[in-house]
Amino acid sequence: MMDSGARPQPNEVTRITCQVHHRLGPAVAECLLQNGARSVLVETGRSVRQFRRPRPFGLPGRITRLDDQPVEVFRATVDRKYAEAVMLAVISAAGLDQPGRGTIYTQDLVEYRHPRPHSPGDPASPASPTEVPDAPETTLLKDLSLVTCILSMAGSGEQVARVALDLGTCVPVVTLGTGTGMRDRLGLLRITVPPEKEIVHLLVPVHDAEAIIRVLIDEANLSQPGRGFVYETPVKAGVLDRRLRIGPQEYAASIEQIIAAIDHLTAGTAWRKRFIGVEGDETDRAVQLSRNNREITLICAEGRAENLVEVALEAGAGGATTSRARRLTGSDPEEGIAARERSTISVPAEICERVVAALLDAEQAGEESADRIQVLDAPAAFTHSGRA
Repeated sequence: MMDSGARPQPNEVTRITCQVHHRLGPAVAECLLQNGARSVLVETGRSVRQFRRPRPFGLPGRITRLDDQPVEVFRATVDRKYAEAVMLAVISAAGLDQPGRGTIYTQDLVEYRHPRPHSPGDPASPASPTEVPDAPETTLLKDLSLVTCILSMAGSGEQVARVALDLGTCVPVVTLGTGTGMRDRLGLLRITVPPEKEIVHLLVPVHDAEAIIRVLIDEANLSQPGRGFVYETPVKAGVLDRRLRIGPQEYAASIEQIIAAIDHLTAGTAWRKRFIGVEGDETDRAVQLSRNNREITLICAEGRAENLVEVALEAGAGGATTSRARRLTGSDPEEGIAARERSTISVPAEICERVVAALLDAEQAGEESADRIQVLDAPAAFTHSGRA
């Protein structure tokens, strides 16, 4: 909980997000905490891959279906000067340079939080990362974007995951949340739009991010009211999980291993660009993307998100999606139970400062407060606007 007193000042930090199979969770948690990460949030979800096998009785062709695996999503903030070293430490600890182990990426953002007084035994400052073993085979890709798709209709998450896998972009990770705001403004349609949301996270090459958003708008019918919302946020660096498919391997190297080798040789994903002339297409008025937005993330104790989101809505925000998470005590401990809520709000840049100020003012007035408020650029977004 943020302390009363002076309004917290913005801090430039880096958020590290790591999505791994749940069996690798303990290694990731230990590594983050040992390397000075502030309070680490853990959220459960599922990764989606294609499972392929030959057709029975020697028939030609293959049978393809989607295969889900449980994952844990770790989010932690660190000082920017330590971000790359901490990420490399996690990659080494969990073996994320190997296909099928997971995905990790960093995003630079601004965070508002009150400094916590340190009790005896607490570190006076975040610990410096430990020395990371040399890992020459690890190539940090610097040309990535995160596409987040928040879906209202049951089964839409599987549909979007299938599209992403068919395009060969990444291993989709799906988490769950609850929507607030926009659903309440849909009138009679509200009864057909459930509050439960499926959130699909796609780490994609930045060169194709906008074109992929347009494909998802079409495939998930996001141009229809109440279907969902999609937006892009920048990624500073990351390592992709390239094991999109599971099944018998026919050749000495899989296509994922070949892609990894080319990524390593080119130190980027520009060679993968598949959509030419689509990213700037604004000719279809029904799918015009909103530019220059911000993602605001509220992290608070369980039970407080609803009131905080209401403050944001009154300040002009259009809606929010809230997910449950578990807090691991790091170098910046927070009071209370481990249960946390994480609310994500996307707003136009021109009202971002007003929404953040309203949230900080509510806390100054002694109302519900957040552990931290994070602000991140969102250069492209889309939802049904109701305009012709």
